Amino acid sequence: MRTVRFMIAAAMLALGLIAPSNALGANRNPDKQFAEPRADAALVYLIREKRFVGGGRTMFVFSDQTFLGALDYDSYTFAYLPPGKHLLWLNWAKINTEVDLEAGKTYYYAIWATFDALDEASGKAYIGGVSAHATPTEREVAKGAEHIAERYGKAVASAGAKPDETTKATALRRRAEHVARWPKVDLAAYPALCVEPFVMADPKAEQKKKQYLVDSAPQRLAELVLEELGPSAFASIQKSGPCSNAADTVVLRVHITQYKPGSDTARFMVAGAGSAQIEMQVSLVSAQSGQTLVQFQPKGTWAWGGALGAAKGISDLEKNVAYEVAAYLKQARGQPLPDLAPD
Repeated sequence: MRTVRFMIAAAMLALGLIAPSNALGANRNPDKQFAEPRADAALVYLIREKRFVGGGRTMFVFSDQTFLGALDYDSYTFAYLPPGKHLLWLNWAKINTEVDLEAGKTYYYAIWATFDALDEASGKAYIGGVSAHATPTEREVAKGAEHIAERYGKAVASAGAKPDETTKATALRRRAEHVARWPKVDLAAYPALCVEPFVMADPKAEQKKKQYLVDSAPQRLAELVLEELGPSAFASIQKSGPCSNAADTVVLRVHITQYKPGSDTARFMVAGAGSAQIEMQVSLVSAQSGQTLVQFQPKGTWAWGGALGAAKGISDLEKNVAYEVAAYLKQARGQPLPDLAPD
C-alpha cells in the first residue's frame, strides 16, 4: 500500500498536480512586503492562492511585454504599471485579461484560470491568506524574457478572440433556470436600489478553514452582484450609508446562511468530499414601508471529484450566485435575460 501511495504521489508531482515540498521556484519571503500608492502609476497586487492541482508549476505574470513576477504555490507579488490599458497574461498565454488602470489607484487580482479583480477588502484578505511574498530568481527573469519572445503574440491573439462577454459566471442557461424557479416580483415602481451590507449569518462561519475567504465574502459577494447588475437596471444605486425611506426605493438585504470554502484536495481524491457550498437568503424590501416584497434562496454546491473537482470551487460559486441575484433584479425591472444556447 505504501508503494502504491508513493507511485501515485510521484505521478501527480510529475504532472504538476501537487507542489514539491522544497522545489518551489521564486524567492519566498514569509514577511509580507507591501508598497505605497504612487501618483504617477497604478499599484497592482497579483495573488496566487493555495491550490492542489497545478501547485508544482510556476506562474509567470506579464503586462504587455513586461515581466511582472513569478508566483509559485501560495504566494503574491506586486508591481507598478503606467496608467492606461494593458494586457495582463500568464506563461499559459490563454489566461489573460485586458485592464484599464488609473494612476494613484491600487488593484488586486487573484490569479488561477482567470484574472479575478478583487475589491480592496478581499484583496487584502487574500494576501493575508497566502504564505509569502514572491520575487523572481535570476533564472526566472531570464525565463520570463523567453516567454515574452515566444508567447506574447499568442496572448494577444487569445485576448482578441475572446467573445465580448462581461459576466464572470458559467453555465448561464442553468443560472437562468434557477432564477425562473424563484417567486416573481414587479419592481417597475422602484427605480432606486439601496444595497445593505451583506451579512455573514452562517452559525459555523468562525469554524471554517480559509477564514480569509469567509471574513471577506459578504463584501465580495455584494461587489459581484453590483458588477453583474450594471448601471442600466436602476436609475440609481446606493451602496453605502443608511437607506432612504423614499417610496421609489427598494432595499436589497442579503444574509449568507451557509458559506463553506471546501477543499480542492479532498475533492480531487474523492468525489463528494470537500464540497464547496453557498446558501443565501435574499429579501427585497420596500424602503418606505419596510414591507418584504419577496424572498428567495440562491445556493450552489460544487462536489465533483478528480481534476475537475479540484479546478473549481468557492470562487466560482460566488460568481454564479451573484449572477443569479443580478439576473433576478434585472428581470424584476423588466429586462429579460438574453436567449441562451444549451450549456
